[in-house]
Amino acid sequence: MDVLVTLFYVLFSICVVYPPTEFVSAGFTIAQLFDNYLGSENTNFIGYHMKRITITAFIHSALPLGYVCTLWCCGERSQWMLASFAATAFIPLLMCYKLLCWWEYEKLGHPIVKALLPYVSTGSDWRVTAAYLNSEFRGVDKVSIQLTATSKFVATETWLIKVSQYSVNIVKQEDCSLVATASDSHNLSPSGEDVIQYLNIEVIPNRDEIQRFTFRITTVMLRDLQPRLLNAVRVPEHISLMPTLVERFVNVFKQYVDQNPVYIIDEEPEMCIGCMQAPADVKINRRCLPPPPHLEGGPQQCQQCHCRSGSRYVECVELATTS
Repeated sequence: MDVLVTLFYVLFSICVVYPPTEFVSAGFTIAQLFDNYLGSENTNFIGYHMKRITITAFIHSALPLGYVCTLWCCGERSQWMLASFAATAFIPLLMCYKLLCWWEYEKLGHPIVKALLPYVSTGSDWRVTAAYLNSEFRGVDKVSIQLTATSKFVATETWLIKVSQYSVNIVKQEDCSLVATASDSHNLSPSGEDVIQYLNIEVIPNRDEIQRFTFRITTVMLRDLQPRLLNAVRVPEHISLMPTLVERFVNVFKQYVDQNPVYIIDEEPEMCIGCMQAPADVKINRRCLPPPPHLEGGPQQCQQCHCRSGSRYVECVELATTS
């Protein structure tokens, strides 16, 4: 019985600390359960995460005590139960003392306030900087990328922010540089046609009092993030970014076109049907002839292509560059 209870509680604790997708969808996360107390993240970003980190730290510290209480409720009466209860009860008590230290003396000991202090002017209050960040976070032009169930990366016009369970890293875009440190690729299908590439990006502040941090995103997310960044992400030579599906299609398309002869035209070329901005430089030449009159009722040699993927092409057409 004790083994089953232990396995169940270990699984429960893992789901509380690192909630899976099912827990998030069901609303069984700390942030969702205490939503009424935390308020709106979009309205008060700093205040929301100050309270969220406090509640998260306390609940996680109480998990060992919860395990001992669960064993007691299941009928465990061993001699070591009293000592275990005293030892595990000391952990949340110690955490309560630490949390009180965070919130006293104008909350200067809180991890989020410590992250803001390097940007607080002399003689000013950290709440002024927090209000400025809150106002910018409410803007619609920010980019928010969910890293895991408990962390995310946010880029506003001025700030780069990484939100994690027990801390929030904050740095101004003008005071840092972003460098890709590692990459890895994973196949999403056995055939290897769908490949996703992840990049580890390190944010390196120019000031010593600001802590550097790392976040991990896909190359697709990086392309969405780049327009919001003041400084582009530096990619070392030993790291190569995998092209997107559209870029791979264009490369294969060009290779296929180069294999065919040049098509000479006399009239002015029409605009490209893809972008409608540049003159078309590729012609689709139909190679299958219409059936003779006495076979017009039979099956057609050519059919309309409904492909939406760059991994297939139509056998009945020939692509040629125009000149």
